[in-house]
Amino acid sequence: MYNQIILLGVVVSMIFTEITGLSAGLIVPGYLVLALHSPGRIVTTLIMASVSVLLCRLASQWLILFGRRRFAFLILLTFALNCVLSAWRLLPFSVIGILMPGILAREIDRQGFFDAFLAIATTTLFTALILLLIGQKLPGV
Repeated sequence: MYNQIILLGVVVSMIFTEITGLSAGLIVPGYLVLALHSPGRIVTTLIMASVSVLLCRLASQWLILFGRRRFAFLILLTFALNCVLSAWRLLPFSVIGILMPGILAREIDRQGFFDAFLAIATTTLFTALILLLIGQKLPGV
């Protein structure tokens, strides 16, 4: 059922983007629905993405970061932060996946914090509601 939830999240995200012009990242809603049983992981992932955006904006004063290079930098930065903070046991919860914080960071960087969080929350909510409406139990909940 996990694959179907991810695919449902992709469909919801695509429809939401077509209607509003805001993006939550294609795979983000599905993975967040899969993690609803662990809100600490969701919050940790969102904080990691937000901190990475701030660090990327700071680094872009000295580095040429745009397009794919900026996205790759965000992915690598979130991965590095996760490795360092996990090794020092500074994170109370693990982040969701390896790429999720970087994908979230990209959306936050492109759209701003408010619009990105609104898009992420809305698409995750709609994905979860559709699952409940079709009678599917949410994983881990």
